[in-house]
Amino acid sequence: MSNESLQIKSKTQDTMRIAIVGAGFAGIGMGIQLKAAGYRNFTIYEKSKSLGGTWRDNTYPGCACDVASHLYSFSFEKNSDWPNVFSKSKDILQYLIYCAEKYKIIPHVKFEEEITELRYNQETLEWTLNTASDEKEIFDAIINGTGPLNKPFIPNIEGLNQFKGEMFHSSAWEHDSDLVGKTVACIGTGASAIQFIPEIVGKVKKLNVFQRTPTWLVPRMDRSYSTITKKLFKYIPGINWIYRTFLYWRNEYYGMAIMGYPFFNAILQKASLFYLRVKVKDPSLRQKLTPEYQIGCKRINISDDYYSALQRTHSELITEPIELVTKNGVVTSDGKEHPCDTIIFGTGFKTQEFLQPMKIYGCDDVELTESWGEKAKSFMGISISGFPNYFLLLGPNTGLGHNSVVFMIESQIKYVIETLNFMSSKNIKAVDVKEEHQEKFYLASQKKLKRLSWGTGCNSWYLSKNGENFTIWPGFSTSYWWKTLKFPVSKYLLHKARKISQ
Repeated sequence: MSNESLQIKSKTQDTMRIAIVGAGFAGIGMGIQLKAAGYRNFTIYEKSKSLGGTWRDNTYPGCACDVASHLYSFSFEKNSDWPNVFSKSKDILQYLIYCAEKYKIIPHVKFEEEITELRYNQETLEWTLNTASDEKEIFDAIINGTGPLNKPFIPNIEGLNQFKGEMFHSSAWEHDSDLVGKTVACIGTGASAIQFIPEIVGKVKKLNVFQRTPTWLVPRMDRSYSTITKKLFKYIPGINWIYRTFLYWRNEYYGMAIMGYPFFNAILQKASLFYLRVKVKDPSLRQKLTPEYQIGCKRINISDDYYSALQRTHSELITEPIELVTKNGVVTSDGKEHPCDTIIFGTGFKTQEFLQPMKIYGCDDVELTESWGEKAKSFMGISISGFPNYFLLLGPNTGLGHNSVVFMIESQIKYVIETLNFMSSKNIKAVDVKEEHQEKFYLASQKKLKRLSWGTGCNSWYLSKNGENFTIWPGFSTSYWWKTLKFPVSKYLLHKARKISQ
C-alpha cells in the first residue's frame, strides 16, 4: 500500500491563504504536498525554535520509534540510509530536516510563533489567526498538524512540590542531570520508560521502577543495517519499495491480533507470555510483570532489554500504589518510603488535550474544546461540523496501534488537498461537514471500538474520562485509506460568498 499518488498536479492557487499549525511530520508533509499541488501561499506556524515536533522534543536516552523506519517515513521520500531497523529520535529528526530543506519548506515556517486563538468569520468566510506575539493574520483555511503527543502528563501526586531532588518528565529530559551514583525513581512504565530504563540502569546506584499496570511486551529484534544492505536499498531499483510494502502488510496482518480477532489475539498473547517466561526466571517478578487484561487493550510495547534491566541487582520493581512524595522520596500504600535523589516521569501525554491552550472559535463563536467536552467528535478525524475549512491531521480516531501513523497522515493530506482542489475548481469559499455525517462517523467508530480489544475493559490513555475511545482508528489502515481517497461532496455544506448551497 502506497500514498505516493499524493503528489497531485493542479494549477497554482496563490490566492488561497493557508495556515498550518505545527512543523512536525504532519506539518512538513502537508507543506510539501501543498507545493506539489500548486499551492504556494501557505505559512507553517511553529511555537518552538526548530522543526521536528515529537522527534525534536523527545531526546531521552534510548528514544526511538516503535515502527520500522523504512515504513515510518514519507512514501514520496524514501531513505536508503536508515542506520537501524528502528531508528533513534535523532535520525528521524535529521530525516525531517532533510525533507524540509529538500522541498524548500523552511522559508514557509514562522518559528517561535505560538498560536493563541483561531476565529472564524461567518460573514467573510475567513479565519483570523492570533499569536502570542500579537500578530494577526487572515487565512482561508487552517490545517492543524500538532498531533496528540505534545503535552506531557505528570500525575497529581500529593507532595510533589516538596521534593528536594531533581524531577523531570521523559519528554523534557534534563541532559545536564548526572545520574551516575544516584538513586532514581522512575514513575510509569509506558513506552518511553521502557526505552530509557535500560539506558540509565547501568549508571545509577539504585533504580526504583513504580509500575501501576504491567504492560504486554514483545521483542523489538532491532539490528543495524550493514553498508551492503544500505547500498542495495539505494542502487537496486524497487528494493526499497518492496521492503516498505512488506513491512506495511506485515503490520496490517499483525493488526488482526492487536484488534482482537480471537485466533490471532490468542497467538500473540501466548507469544508475549512465552517471551516473558524466557527472559524473567524469578516467579515473583514474572507475576508482577504479567498483565491481567487482553493483549491489545493498551498499547503493546516492544523491547529487547527492558526485562533484563529490571533484573539487575540494584533494580526494584514496585507495584504498590504511590501515596505521596516527600522531600526525600516516594511513599507507597504499604507505608514504605523509597528514598531517591531524582524522579523521572515516564507517564506519557495528555492525549485528550492536544489542542489546548489554543482557543478555536467556529460558527456562532462556539469554542472547539468546550464544544467537544468529553466527546471529540469529527468526520474521519479531519473535519469538524461548525468549523468550516478547519482540517485536522491525526485528529480524533485516526491513531494506530499496529501500523505507521505516517501512512494515516499521508492519507489525510491527500484528502485535504482533494478538498482544496474541489473548492478551487468550483469557486467554493468554504466547506463544512454536515453534522449528521459527523454523528454517523462518531457512532460507528465507538460501536466498532467497543467490539475490539480496546473495549475489553482496561484503563488506557486511549480512553477519555467517560470511557470512550477518541484515539484509535477502529480497523485496518487500508480501510482508512479507502475512505479518504476522494472528497465526499455530498457530505459537506458548500459555502459561496454569503450564501450556502448543498
